[in-house]
Amino acid sequence: MRKLVLASLAVLLALPACAQRAAVLLAGRYHDPVETYQAGPDVYLSADTVGKLYGAQVYWYQVAGRIEMTLRGRKMVFFVASKDARVDGKPIELSLPVLLRADEAWIPLAFLESPTFVSWSGIKTDFHPRTRLLSIDKRSTVGRLRWFSYKDFTRLELETDARLAYSASARGVLGVEIQVPLGIIDGSEDGEIGDGLVAAYSLTQAPRSARLAVRLAKPGLTWRAKVLRDPHRVALDVYRPGVDPSEVVEPVSAVAQKRSKAARAVPSAAKAAAVAAAPAASPLGSGHRRLRIVVDAGHGGKDPGATGPDGIQEKDVTLLAAKQLARLLAQDGVFDVRLTRDDDTFVPLSERSRVANDWGADLFVSLHCNASKTPRDEGFEVYFESEHATDPQAEQLADFENSSLQLENKPAAEDAAAQMLLGELSKTEYINAASQLAALMARDVSKRVGIEDRGVKQAGFYVLRGTHAPAVLFEMAYLTNRRDEVRLQSPRFRRKLVDGVYAGILDYAKRQGWLSEVAAQ
Repeated sequence: MRKLVLASLAVLLALPACAQRAAVLLAGRYHDPVETYQAGPDVYLSADTVGKLYGAQVYWYQVAGRIEMTLRGRKMVFFVASKDARVDGKPIELSLPVLLRADEAWIPLAFLESPTFVSWSGIKTDFHPRTRLLSIDKRSTVGRLRWFSYKDFTRLELETDARLAYSASARGVLGVEIQVPLGIIDGSEDGEIGDGLVAAYSLTQAPRSARLAVRLAKPGLTWRAKVLRDPHRVALDVYRPGVDPSEVVEPVSAVAQKRSKAARAVPSAAKAAAVAAAPAASPLGSGHRRLRIVVDAGHGGKDPGATGPDGIQEKDVTLLAAKQLARLLAQDGVFDVRLTRDDDTFVPLSERSRVANDWGADLFVSLHCNASKTPRDEGFEVYFESEHATDPQAEQLADFENSSLQLENKPAAEDAAAQMLLGELSKTEYINAASQLAALMARDVSKRVGIEDRGVKQAGFYVLRGTHAPAVLFEMAYLTNRRDEVRLQSPRFRRKLVDGVYAGILDYAKRQGWLSEVAAQ
């Protein structure tokens, strides 16, 4: 066996090898890149790096050629130039041997991704060779955390494994605590709400439970905790003074008598032509049907959009985020949702607005990733349509996003017609309504993500021009910024962005009286 391992090691060392850096997402947050060692297709991390990333204590006995790793009282032992290892005293065999390079021990990344290590550590590892992104997250049974402010109450929702119980109790005059015994979160999270009912919240990991601490805005407020399903989650409702919880009609979840159908996609011009035309609806009155929202995943197909330093393409990120937003909007039964595309398909800009108009959409939300010649630029922006850009940078961005017109062979006359339409629409309520929606979205996103809020701006985006409804374009972050590029690859980060967009839509709908109209049906 020893000879076989040495022979395998000789083969590995004979393969082309090099040191490369990998971007790291640790619990959904950007971490400084780390050095990896690659021998052929196999990637290794130094034992010291493993200890720092996973929070383990690592002891390297160089003379004996032995590495001991301890994590939360459990021990794992590796041996240099060997596939043999021990997990809590039990022998196991690695798929690749541990290497010795420059007086350091290097552990195969394939083992860190294996079920054996995940079970031992409680930490999930994913490495993407093309982008060289290393994602490290706790294997969680609690999370995601969302919150929304309604007319009569504020709700915090904490997704949990259906097998877990919970308890809720008051902590002083301003505190409420929810404990989920045996619950494991994928990362601590805290934030401010500041809506007059809930001041702030904090989700942390206790030794044998997950803990959600909520600080109320003032004493004497009534609250209730309960379980919601599909998905399974614990909900904490904090009510406004004078509101009787037993008389509250929930503006979203309890309104629907049946679940909304899955978001329906129109990925091509041919399919869009097949959509049955519906009468255009006023953006300020939709009381006789569910509200219709078109979610537009920017770019697609032969139009990749912006490309990040590690090769991440805008069209891929926007599609993932659009599907997340569509599922979130559709799940409560108040909104009907359509995607302009649900796969890697090229859809002309004019076709995207036509989908919204033919369907009679109440809102149009286009998702994009920003780009800049200055790699330091980072953060998010929300745009609505205008003939005149807010600033030169906004004008340059609009020119970039409009550049896909060159792929459409669109006649100049058609573009001129769209400009005339913009002039007419600018005199209507749609532009003002879009500015309100954009402001609410920016506020709610800013409360959820730890990146710069670059504000609400205006520019001449072609995709917004012909839409007969309030239309906004959300630049989620800068793909040209290495930190933002890494963040955008995190499902957890995209979820926070999407939650903010969803909350902004709900806030806008509430201000228009749409939710109360739906509730009255």
